[in-house]
Amino acid sequence: MKATWRDDDTPITPARLGAEGVLSDRLPLDPAGHQPALDRLRSERGYVAQDVVELRPETPGLNAICAKFDPEHLHDEDEVRFVLEGAGVFDIRSSDDRWMRVVVEPGDLLVVPARRYHRFELTEARTIRCVRLFQDMSGWVPHYRAS
Repeated sequence: MKATWRDDDTPITPARLGAEGVLSDRLPLDPAGHQPALDRLRSERGYVAQDVVELRPETPGLNAICAKFDPEHLHDEDEVRFVLEGAGVFDIRSSDDRWMRVVVEPGDLLVVPARRYHRFELTEARTIRCVRLFQDMSGWVPHYRAS
């Protein structure tokens, strides 16, 4: 995982991400290695559902799907992603309204806290496969930030 400030490209430490409420970690890619950690996270934070989402260049309607993630938005619950394959870019607002850029790759776990503005885009490869955890599927409604 690589985290930087968008305005000057300086690195952001995992401790600083944590101070912003953003959880980041590295987990093994094999299910026997990462599932116990995801189960602990589910228990500790009250996540009740788990699934896998996959986006690839051949995904029908990929551009329209990605267009929903690009505008700045928040959710009423955490956005949890554990990357199994591919890569993606999360831009997350800090508490002082600066952009933090977090690039996730296989093995990266990222939790964007509830009610934190963010946006997401695929990398040039346009491929990502992630485990998602949910507290409540209805909490996954995006609330877009007014310009």
